[in-house]
Amino acid sequence: MFRKFLAATMLCSIIFTSTAVTAAAQTTDSVQKTGTTTVSTGSAIAATGSSVAVTGSAVVTTGSSVVTTGPSVVYAKVKLKKKSIKLYPEETYRLSVKWGKGKHSKLTWSSSNTRIVKVSKHGNVRALYPGKAKVTVKTASGSKATATVTVKKPDMSKAVYLTFDDGPGTKITPKLLSILKKYNVKATFFIVGSQAKGHEALLRRIVKDGHTLAIHTYTHDYRKIYSSSKAYLEDFNKTEKLIKDATGVQPRYFRFPGGGNNHYMSSKIRSEVLKELHARGYTEMDWNATTGDAAPTYYSADKLISNGKNSHWGRGSVVMLQHDSNAKYRTPAVTEALIKYYKSKGCTFYGLDQYYGDELCFKK
Repeated sequence: MFRKFLAATMLCSIIFTSTAVTAAAQTTDSVQKTGTTTVSTGSAIAATGSSVAVTGSAVVTTGSSVVTTGPSVVYAKVKLKKKSIKLYPEETYRLSVKWGKGKHSKLTWSSSNTRIVKVSKHGNVRALYPGKAKVTVKTASGSKATATVTVKKPDMSKAVYLTFDDGPGTKITPKLLSILKKYNVKATFFIVGSQAKGHEALLRRIVKDGHTLAIHTYTHDYRKIYSSSKAYLEDFNKTEKLIKDATGVQPRYFRFPGGGNNHYMSSKIRSEVLKELHARGYTEMDWNATTGDAAPTYYSADKLISNGKNSHWGRGSVVMLQHDSNAKYRTPAVTEALIKYYKSKGCTFYGLDQYYGDELCFKK
C-alpha cells in the first residue's frame, strides 16, 4: 500500500514539474518578445522574470518592480548680451553670451563678411573695414543668436600710404625696410613675381615687419600681359601663388603695371580683368601722388622729394607711388625725407590693409 502511494506521489511531482517548466518557458518567451517590441518602439513595459533595459522612455523592470528614469536632457538656449556694436577698424570687442536654463553645449562663431569683421572661436570680434556684418553664435544643439557689427569709417584725411612697385630689390628693399622700422612706418609693396623668385625671405621680412604685400604681376612685360585678359590673369596668378606659398598671406590689392589707364591695355581687357579680380576679392590701387622716379628723366634726390611733397592731387589720403627695384638707389633716402615731412604735418602712415576709401583706379 505504501509503495503504491509513493509511486503515485512521484508521478504527480513529475507531471507538476513538467508543467511548471513549460509555463516558465512560455513566460520567458513572452518576456523576450515583449522586450524586443519595447526596444523597437521605445514603449514602457512591465515584465516578470529576467531584468529588461529599455531605451527611449527609459524603463527598467526587475522582478515585478518598475523603475522609470527622468525625461530627456534639455539643452540651454543661447543669447548675446549685446545685439549691436560699433567699432572703428582694428578695434576689438569680446561678445558675451547669456545662457538659458539647461545643459550648455559647444559654441561656434561665424561672420557674414570676413572682410569687414572677423570673429575668433572665443567670440573676440575684430573690425577690419567700414561696413556692416552679422556675427552669429550657434550651439551644438541648434540654438543661435546674432549681433550686428557696424564698422565706422575713420577720418583718414591725414593718412599717407607709401607704396613701392617693381620689387623686391635685393639691394634696395632691405635698406628701405630698415628706414621704415626706424620711424615705425607701415607701407605697401607691389611685388613683381620674377623679382621675388629666389628671394622669398624678403617677402617674409616684409610681412614680419607689418607691411602689406600686393600684386604687380609676374613678368611686368607690358606687351605680353596686356595681349589678352587670359594672359594677364595667368601672369597674375603666378605671383599670387608665389606670395601665398612663401608667406601664407592672401593679398587683397593689385596694381596694373603702368596704371589702369596705360595705352598698352584695351578698355575691354581692363574691364574683363577687373571683373574677374573683383569677384576674387581684390581691389585695384593706382596712386594720387608720386616722386616721379619712374620717369625716364634723371631726377636728383631733391627733385624727387619735392615731387613727393607737392604732387598730391584730389582730397583725402595720400597714396604715394615709388619704386624699390635695384635701379632705384635713391628710394631709401627720399623715403626717409618724405616720412619726416609728412610726420611734421601731423600725418600717419599705413599699409593698404588699412585703406578705407574707394578703389583708386585710373580710367580711360
